[in-house]
Amino acid sequence: MKAAVWTDINKIEIQDVPTPTPKEGEVLVKVKAAGVCATDVHIITGGFAHATPPHILGHEIAGEVAELGDRVTDAKVGDRVIINTVISCGKCVWCKSGRNEMCPSGSEIGYNPHNGGYAEYVVVPESCLVKIPDSISFKEGAIIESAVCPAGSVLRYGIEMGSTVFIQGGGPAGIAYIQLAKACGAAKVIASARGKERIDYAREFGADVVIDALNEDVLSRVLEETDGVGARYSIDAAGTVSSIDLSVKACANGGDILYYGIPGKDDVINFPVTDIILKHLNLHGCCGNYLSWEPFVNMIAGGRFNIKDMVTHEFSLEDLPKAVDLIRNKDRSLIKSVIVMD
Repeated sequence: MKAAVWTDINKIEIQDVPTPTPKEGEVLVKVKAAGVCATDVHIITGGFAHATPPHILGHEIAGEVAELGDRVTDAKVGDRVIINTVISCGKCVWCKSGRNEMCPSGSEIGYNPHNGGYAEYVVVPESCLVKIPDSISFKEGAIIESAVCPAGSVLRYGIEMGSTVFIQGGGPAGIAYIQLAKACGAAKVIASARGKERIDYAREFGADVVIDALNEDVLSRVLEETDGVGARYSIDAAGTVSSIDLSVKACANGGDILYYGIPGKDDVINFPVTDIILKHLNLHGCCGNYLSWEPFVNMIAGGRFNIKDMVTHEFSLEDLPKAVDLIRNKDRSLIKSVIVMD
């Protein structure tokens, strides 16, 4: 089969590699589309040591079940699926409580030792399969993983109907949070974004107020839009030094902060602990939720979340480096790129 193999820092090669064979409890999935994630780009460029070359990356995967290993009980050849990439033991206290993503012995499809979806085929445990209806295309399915993590944090911590939500970041996560806040019944969703394209996207996907983070005083605008008290929920999908600080200052007393964006490894964070204490704030780190996949698929299928228009660019497997460059160059027209297989 063909695969885009990450062979070294800043180096991807299209290679012919053996098609994997599913073992007991595993299935072979014919990849139809794979989303390109900024995390993979950070790995490829040497900025995030979450995998080692040579390796097939790609953890946003949609396809069809092509072959079954022994003791596969529910999957059938031809099933349309996306991949919940978390592999866990199923036995520890975290797994038994539905927090499989916290499993201390867990791993993930797309990272060593498990090859990912930048290939014609991928082998995954049957437990990782999430079926999708015909109404969700493979291109749409391929980027569900990028939005299911924000969806999982909202499922876990909730957003109250009638509340005010402030979201920093105009990328895929920020756009997902905008839609999720509206779906939960937020009375006002305030978003801050950088650049005309990101500002336009925030409006198109439902933000009630969009602040130009490059040319406006964001904190002043948030306070203006919230009668001086701040937002009930403050969501940081940007992960910068300034956004981490602003997320606290813009949050109302007793409010909740959801931290999703990850700062750079060399960033020095001056965490505003005094403000957090005096304002009685609740802080939540958000990285994933094993139980959110099927509810989120149902949400998309029911028309309550627009995943289709989040796909802004398509590439062939051979052109994966072009998709990588879009992220590396911070192209403002990009929400999500998808590698579409023949």
